[in-house]
Amino acid sequence: MGGAVTPSLIGAKLPRMAAYVGGLPGGLSAHPSCLAKGALVRSIVGDRPELARRAGELPRDVGRLLEEPPLAGEWIPEAHFVALFHAVSDLLQLDDAAVLVRARSRNRALFESPAYRILMAVLSPGSLLRFAGKRWDNFHRGTFLEMAGASDDGVRVVLRFPQRLFDRMILLAFGQAFAAALELSGARSPDVLLERVEAEAGHYRAVWG
Repeated sequence: MGGAVTPSLIGAKLPRMAAYVGGLPGGLSAHPSCLAKGALVRSIVGDRPELARRAGELPRDVGRLLEEPPLAGEWIPEAHFVALFHAVSDLLQLDDAAVLVRARSRNRALFESPAYRILMAVLSPGSLLRFAGKRWDNFHRGTFLEMAGASDDGVRVVLRFPQRLFDRMILLAFGQAFAAALELSGARSPDVLLERVEAEAGHYRAVWG
Protein backbone atom coordinates (compact mmCIF):
# COMPACT_ATOMS: atom_id res chain seq x y z
CA MET A 1 0.00 0.00 0.00
CA GLY A 2 0.90 3.68 -0.13
CA GLY A 3 2.51 3.61 3.31
CA ALA A 4 5.48 1.68 1.89
CA VAL A 5 6.34 4.30 -0.70
CA THR A 6 9.65 6.00 0.08
CA PRO A 7 9.92 9.82 0.23
CA SER A 8 12.55 9.87 -2.51
CA LEU A 9 10.30 7.91 -4.86
CA ILE A 10 7.36 10.17 -4.05
CA GLY A 11 9.44 13.26 -4.81
CA ALA A 12 10.57 11.87 -8.16
CA LYS A 13 7.13 10.75 -9.37
CA LEU A 14 4.88 13.24 -7.59
CA PRO A 15 6.81 16.52 -7.39
CA ARG A 16 3.84 18.83 -6.71
CA MET A 17 2.47 16.65 -3.96
CA ALA A 18 5.89 16.13 -2.37
CA ALA A 19 6.61 19.87 -2.36
CA TYR A 20 3.22 20.62 -0.80
CA VAL A 21 3.48 17.99 1.95
CA GLY A 22 7.08 18.96 2.63
CA GLY A 23 6.02 22.55 3.24
CA LEU A 24 3.29 21.67 5.73
CA PRO A 25 4.14 22.06 9.42
CA GLY A 26 3.67 18.45 10.54
CA GLY A 27 3.14 17.02 7.07
CA LEU A 28 -0.19 15.38 6.31
CA SER A 29 -1.23 15.60 9.96
CA ALA A 30 -1.13 19.42 9.82
CA HIS A 31 -4.17 21.50 10.79
CA PRO A 32 -6.55 18.64 11.65
CA SER A 33 -9.43 21.02 12.39
CA CYS A 34 -9.49 22.14 8.75
CA LEU A 35 -11.75 19.92 6.67
CA ALA A 36 -12.90 19.51 3.08
CA LYS A 37 -16.12 17.89 1.88
CA GLY A 38 -15.98 14.52 0.17
CA ALA A 39 -17.79 15.96 -2.85
CA LEU A 40 -14.55 17.75 -3.75
CA VAL A 41 -12.65 14.46 -3.80
CA ARG A 42 -15.31 12.85 -5.94
CA SER A 43 -15.19 15.81 -8.30
CA ILE A 44 -11.46 15.55 -9.03
CA VAL A 45 -11.27 11.76 -9.33
CA GLY A 46 -14.76 10.87 -10.54
CA ASP A 47 -13.97 11.31 -14.23
CA ARG A 48 -10.76 9.25 -14.02
CA PRO A 49 -11.63 5.99 -12.21
CA GLU A 50 -8.46 4.37 -13.54
CA LEU A 51 -6.48 6.47 -11.06
CA ALA A 52 -7.58 4.09 -8.29
CA ARG A 53 -5.10 1.53 -9.64
CA ARG A 54 -2.27 3.91 -8.76
CA ALA A 55 -3.25 4.46 -5.14
CA GLY A 56 -0.26 2.40 -4.01
CA GLU A 57 2.06 5.08 -5.34
CA LEU A 58 0.77 7.60 -2.80
CA PRO A 59 1.06 7.98 0.97
CA ARG A 60 -1.52 5.75 2.62
CA ASP A 61 -3.95 8.47 3.72
CA VAL A 62 -3.94 10.05 0.25
CA GLY A 63 -4.05 6.79 -1.68
CA ARG A 64 -7.10 5.68 0.27
CA LEU A 65 -9.03 8.62 -1.15
CA LEU A 66 -8.39 7.25 -4.63
CA GLU A 67 -9.30 3.67 -3.73
CA GLU A 68 -12.37 4.51 -1.66
CA PRO A 69 -13.55 8.07 -2.26
CA PRO A 70 -15.50 9.46 0.71
CA LEU A 71 -19.22 10.02 0.54
CA ALA A 72 -20.14 13.39 -0.95
CA GLY A 73 -21.30 14.71 2.43
CA GLU A 74 -18.40 13.28 4.43
CA TRP A 75 -15.64 15.52 5.80
CA ILE A 76 -11.95 14.70 5.41
CA PRO A 77 -8.75 16.53 6.45
CA GLU A 78 -8.17 19.50 4.16
CA ALA A 79 -4.44 18.69 3.96
CA HIS A 80 -5.31 15.25 2.56
CA PHE A 81 -7.57 16.81 -0.06
CA VAL A 82 -4.92 19.31 -1.20
CA ALA A 83 -2.29 16.55 -1.32
CA LEU A 84 -4.67 14.47 -3.45
CA PHE A 85 -5.32 17.41 -5.77
CA HIS A 86 -1.59 17.72 -6.39
CA ALA A 87 -1.12 13.96 -6.68
CA VAL A 88 -3.82 13.69 -9.36
CA SER A 89 -2.18 16.50 -11.33
CA ASP A 90 1.15 14.67 -11.06
CA LEU A 91 -0.30 11.29 -12.00
CA LEU A 92 -2.01 12.79 -15.04
CA GLN A 93 1.23 14.61 -15.94
CA LEU A 94 -0.54 17.94 -16.36
CA ASP A 95 1.36 21.17 -16.77
CA ASP A 96 0.23 24.17 -14.73
CA ALA A 97 -2.05 25.54 -17.44
CA ALA A 98 -3.78 22.17 -17.84
CA VAL A 99 -4.21 21.87 -14.07
CA LEU A 100 -6.12 25.14 -14.02
CA VAL A 101 -8.25 24.30 -17.07
CA ARG A 102 -9.21 21.04 -15.41
CA ALA A 103 -9.94 22.77 -12.11
CA ARG A 104 -12.39 25.13 -13.80
CA SER A 105 -14.21 22.42 -15.73
CA ARG A 106 -14.44 20.01 -12.79
CA ASN A 107 -15.74 22.72 -10.46
CA ARG A 108 -18.29 23.88 -12.98
CA ALA A 109 -19.52 20.28 -13.29
CA LEU A 110 -19.74 20.04 -9.50
CA PHE A 111 -21.69 23.29 -9.17
CA GLU A 112 -24.08 22.22 -11.94
CA SER A 113 -24.79 18.86 -10.30
CA PRO A 114 -28.27 18.35 -8.80
CA ALA A 115 -26.89 18.44 -5.25
CA TYR A 116 -25.37 21.92 -5.61
CA ARG A 117 -27.24 23.65 -8.43
CA ILE A 118 -29.66 25.41 -6.08
CA LEU A 119 -26.87 26.35 -3.67
CA MET A 120 -24.91 28.09 -6.42
CA ALA A 121 -27.92 29.76 -8.05
CA VAL A 122 -27.89 33.50 -7.29
CA LEU A 123 -29.42 36.61 -8.79
CA SER A 124 -26.17 38.24 -9.86
CA PRO A 125 -22.37 37.96 -9.69
CA GLY A 126 -22.39 40.65 -7.01
CA SER A 127 -24.74 38.61 -4.85
CA LEU A 128 -22.53 35.57 -5.28
CA LEU A 129 -19.49 37.45 -4.01
CA ARG A 130 -21.34 39.05 -1.09
CA PHE A 131 -22.30 35.61 0.16
CA ALA A 132 -19.18 33.80 -1.03
CA GLY A 133 -18.18 32.95 2.53
CA LYS A 134 -21.37 31.00 3.16
CA ARG A 135 -20.94 29.04 -0.05
CA TRP A 136 -17.30 28.32 0.80
CA ASP A 137 -18.47 26.96 4.17
CA ASN A 138 -20.53 24.33 2.35
CA PHE A 139 -17.29 22.75 1.11
CA HIS A 140 -14.66 23.72 3.70
CA ARG A 141 -14.31 24.06 7.47
CA GLY A 142 -11.62 25.91 9.39
CA THR A 143 -10.79 28.25 6.50
CA PHE A 144 -12.58 31.47 5.64
CA LEU A 145 -13.46 33.34 2.45
CA GLU A 146 -14.51 36.96 2.81
CA MET A 147 -15.27 39.87 0.55
CA ALA A 148 -12.67 42.61 1.06
CA GLY A 149 -14.14 45.44 -1.01
CA ALA A 150 -15.10 46.62 -4.48
CA SER A 151 -13.58 49.25 -6.73
CA ASP A 152 -13.47 50.24 -10.39
CA ASP A 153 -10.91 47.51 -11.16
CA GLY A 154 -12.86 44.62 -9.61
CA VAL A 155 -14.10 42.98 -6.44
CA ARG A 156 -11.54 41.73 -3.95
CA VAL A 157 -11.90 38.64 -1.79
CA VAL A 158 -9.51 37.10 0.72
CA LEU A 159 -9.15 33.43 1.60
CA ARG A 160 -7.71 32.92 5.10
CA PHE A 161 -6.22 29.66 6.34
CA PRO A 162 -3.66 28.25 8.80
CA GLN A 163 0.02 28.41 7.94
CA ARG A 164 0.83 26.97 4.50
CA LEU A 165 -2.32 24.85 4.37
CA PHE A 166 -2.86 26.16 0.84
CA ASP A 167 0.01 26.71 -1.60
CA ARG A 168 0.06 28.88 -4.70
CA MET A 169 -1.19 26.22 -7.12
CA ILE A 170 -4.22 25.21 -5.07
CA LEU A 171 -5.00 28.90 -4.55
CA LEU A 172 -4.89 29.40 -8.32
CA ALA A 173 -7.19 26.40 -8.72
CA PHE A 174 -9.62 27.87 -6.18
CA GLY A 175 -9.59 31.02 -8.30
CA GLN A 176 -10.78 28.92 -11.23
CA ALA A 177 -13.52 27.48 -9.03
CA PHE A 178 -14.63 31.00 -8.13
CA ALA A 179 -14.62 31.93 -11.83
CA ALA A 180 -16.76 28.88 -12.64
CA ALA A 181 -19.27 29.96 -10.00
CA LEU A 182 -19.35 33.46 -11.46
CA GLU A 183 -20.07 31.99 -14.90
CA LEU A 184 -23.07 30.17 -13.47
CA SER A 185 -24.30 33.41 -11.90
CA GLY A 186 -24.40 35.04 -15.33
CA ALA A 187 -21.11 36.92 -15.30
CA ARG A 188 -19.66 37.50 -18.78
CA SER A 189 -16.05 36.37 -19.28
CA PRO A 190 -15.24 36.24 -15.55
CA ASP A 191 -11.66 36.07 -14.36
CA VAL A 192 -10.39 35.69 -10.81
CA LEU A 193 -6.82 36.87 -10.38
CA LEU A 194 -4.61 35.75 -7.52
CA GLU A 195 -2.89 39.01 -6.67
CA ARG A 196 -0.92 38.05 -3.58
CA VAL A 197 -0.06 34.90 -1.65
CA GLU A 198 0.86 34.90 2.02
CA ALA A 199 1.54 32.03 4.42
CA GLU A 200 -1.98 32.40 5.82
CA ALA A 201 -3.96 34.18 3.09
CA GLY A 202 -4.63 34.39 -0.62
CA HIS A 203 -5.80 37.72 -2.05
CA TYR A 204 -7.98 37.71 -5.17
CA ARG A 205 -9.48 40.24 -7.56
CA ALA A 206 -12.57 39.20 -9.52
CA VAL A 207 -13.49 40.91 -12.78
CA TRP A 208 -16.13 40.27 -15.43
CA GLY A 209 -17.77 41.93 -18.39
